[in-house]
Amino acid sequence: METKASHRDADFSRAVLEDLYRYPKKRAGIAWFLWATTGLIGGHRFYLDRPATALTMAFTAGGALLWWLVDAFLMRTLLESYNDDQAERERRGQPPRALAFMPPSRGAALPKHPAWIAKRQGHARLFGDVLVLALAGIAVGSVSTNTGNYEPIIAIVALSAITLLGARWDALATIPVLKNFDRWSHRLRLYYYVNDPGGPLTLFFKPVLGLLTAPFRKRARAEAWLYLQIGLWFTIIFTGMDLVEAVDISSQGISIHPLDFLADVLLTLISVYALATPIGAILTTHVLLERRDLTVWVLTCITLAAIYLGSAI
Repeated sequence: METKASHRDADFSRAVLEDLYRYPKKRAGIAWFLWATTGLIGGHRFYLDRPATALTMAFTAGGALLWWLVDAFLMRTLLESYNDDQAERERRGQPPRALAFMPPSRGAALPKHPAWIAKRQGHARLFGDVLVLALAGIAVGSVSTNTGNYEPIIAIVALSAITLLGARWDALATIPVLKNFDRWSHRLRLYYYVNDPGGPLTLFFKPVLGLLTAPFRKRARAEAWLYLQIGLWFTIIFTGMDLVEAVDISSQGISIHPLDFLADVLLTLISVYALATPIGAILTTHVLLERRDLTVWVLTCITLAAIYLGSAI
């Protein structure tokens, strides 16, 4: 894929596009590790690009352990299915699975500007986005304070930083672990480059609308999957940290009920997905509108201030 003109952002350079249009295979060692550590919440199925069944496992505790055990016998089949499909896509010149919503990698060209840019500019749109960011930020702070679970705040702050730095700081793509989040932010910007993100009201209800329309619309599935990706990755990271803390607590003779632990995991996943979707979409939209960096940073500061306000209420 090529662009018809150069862009201020690094997202659309030939090198970045070639890096994104890769066809990586999934590794058995990583899949087995995720099965052993986060299998009850579908971590291994998420890794193998099966979000629907991964979420089902998360909400059923691995099918009351039975599904989790059965997957030990299905792991080889799941791996071969993913890798064979990826190889077939590469052979046909189709986009990789992670970019299934994009045009083919060969022979396609991105326009100079997004087709939706004219109707998404203006002061009315900006004020609407500020309102949505403020409401979402207050919700993040309030939910975290009332539940005592501050992981959604950490995730949203990290998402804001990744959205901004990923578009302006090339070095982020070279830092271990962070480079995976950087690649995700490039995919999100490419998605919104070729798909209208919608108005402020649409963005506010996007977490719910996205899941409701995903079974019927391919693009809605792709967008929901992008945000479920970031939500699940953050949840897996936080779960790993919680497991270490749980082991330390258990060594002191204090027990943690498994259902309480599972409820905390699900709360983190739902909160990150529901609140990261409008915030990520708005910040990404304004990066693509090529507004001054100051405008985008001000929007980020409004989000952080709203989170603080929500936690203080």
